[in-house]
Amino acid sequence: MQASRPSDTAKLIARSLLLAAEDHQLKSLVPDDSVPALQQILERKSGRDWILPFVKCSVGRKILLCGERVLLPGIVAHYLVRKLRIEKEVEEAIASGCERVVVVGAGFDTLAWRLHRKHPNVQFVELDHPATQQRKKDHLEFGANLKFQSLDLVKELPSPVLQGEDVPTVFVIEGVTMYLTPVRVGALLQDVASVMGAGGRVVWTFMERDKKGSINFRGESSLISRWLHVRSEPFLWGITRDRLTGFLAACGLKQKELADHEILRRDYLRPRGVDNLPLAEGELISTANLL
Repeated sequence: MQASRPSDTAKLIARSLLLAAEDHQLKSLVPDDSVPALQQILERKSGRDWILPFVKCSVGRKILLCGERVLLPGIVAHYLVRKLRIEKEVEEAIASGCERVVVVGAGFDTLAWRLHRKHPNVQFVELDHPATQQRKKDHLEFGANLKFQSLDLVKELPSPVLQGEDVPTVFVIEGVTMYLTPVRVGALLQDVASVMGAGGRVVWTFMERDKKGSINFRGESSLISRWLHVRSEPFLWGITRDRLTGFLAACGLKQKELADHEILRRDYLRPRGVDNLPLAEGELISTANLL
């Protein structure tokens, strides 16, 4: 990622959600109130985001979805169910007594913005690069219980920049750890564990290494990795399931829930009658508590 512009991955995922919102099968997986917000975020002073005309056009949508099937089948559906799962975990954390939600590397995700209106007594904090945050601050209205704090995960950790009381906190680290070095991932989770408080938790995603040691999505085109390298956002870290318990313990955490593509399909695609959709495999969603 370049310091002067928002993350390309953040823009890609936002565009994917807007594309899904116009598709007759995928739209049931998109929160209605996220669509206007994402459209505003993608607006630029120089004009509309280039993808929006394609999204609004049936032919354009077919072209984009065809490209998805060629490059990485089911990645759009994966983004959607990943977000649904994370939102469920955050809502459960709030219901269990968490008084603060911290989203690390939020990108253009609308979770904190949407939930801060629903839960006015909960403090929401987004930690991310200022170039990415600025789009949200320029285009969205937000209340006093949503704050934006600048954070460069390559150099900084969350605890020094967080402000406020020591309260039970749920941290969200979505689509972040694969871009960090192994040492940095460990340091991040240790740091989060040190400030989440009693009753706190972290909901985070990671790439599962396959038998060959690959940390890519299963079946993805080699063009994906090349694009990430060109955009300075390559995947750097992943872990196997058998090493996860020990890794979390070293960070002061213990596993509570783990969701892979089979669980996500069961919980989110099947109930909506879209079990026929392809779903990308390789990224898992973990919820962990203090050890």
